[in-house]
Amino acid sequence: MDEQPRHAEVAIIGGGVMGASVAYHLALRGQRDVLLLERGDVFGQGATGKCAGGIRFQFGSEINIRLSLESIPMLERFEEELEQAIGLHQGGYLFVLTRAADVQVFRRNVDLQRRLGVPTEWLEPDEVRHQLPILKFDDALGGTFNARDGLCDPSSVVNGYVHAARRLGVTCLTNVEVTGLRVTRDRVTTVVTPLGDIEVGSVVNAAGPFAGEVGR
Repeated sequence: MDEQPRHAEVAIIGGGVMGASVAYHLALRGQRDVLLLERGDVFGQGATGKCAGGIRFQFGSEINIRLSLESIPMLERFEEELEQAIGLHQGGYLFVLTRAADVQVFRRNVDLQRRLGVPTEWLEPDEVRHQLPILKFDDALGGTFNARDGLCDPSSVVNGYVHAARRLGVTCLTNVEVTGLRVTRDRVTTVVTPLGDIEVGSVVNAAGPFAGEVGR
């Protein structure tokens, strides 16, 4: 196991999918002296480890659609690029609508998705029933379908990022809890842990639901 260093040019707090991804992509772009800190026994045991692993283009907000346009292609090439299988299965998401109000909302969502380059299908009631004939959809008013939506294994994604980051020289540590930050002239200069202080050039707060606690 790597020892905790006394200095890091970039310290990333939180070893879930966000922190691990940041560590990998910084190193990939040539950033040296990157440190990834996770307070748990394993990487990705927080919010990442508790999520269902769903991936989709079908959102109603532009920012989420744009994020999906970046992240899903990355997941599609993940195994080739990072040498880690992630259990990716793109069987599509079918949303079935049974209320008129939802039909209006989802039609707007499909229009937005298509405007941003996502070819989501709008399905009429008969097409919904044809899509899944084993289920009874007598009350369906319509539906949406995107074949590239699907599932993957979040833990495998985290492990893939961590292993690839280590190959690029990132120090990745578990069982290191950040207990404080020291600020000099409005900039974080020290990360405090039970194992000692770490002088840092920059900090990335990727602690998920604990980000507010870390940032206080």
